[in-house]
Amino acid sequence: MKRQAAVGVGVNLGRTDQLRSKLLDEIAEYERQQSELKNNGTHVNFTMIQTYKELIAARKDMLKHLPVTL
Repeated sequence: MKRQAAVGVGVNLGRTDQLRSKLLDEIAEYERQQSELKNNGTHVNFTMIQTYKELIAARKDMLKHLPVTL
């Protein structure tokens, strides 16, 4: 019997709807936090703003590469 190679722990490529939902939730939360930092007014933390940009971009890239499940 031939085993399939594992893609990742707990990753079910047949059903990606839960992962897709989790990524969308994370994107929304990071965008909210990023907006809060930008609108703080007293001190702008450019390092954290850049970190949020990278986190958001990485999750959007993951979403783009997920197979669509019906």
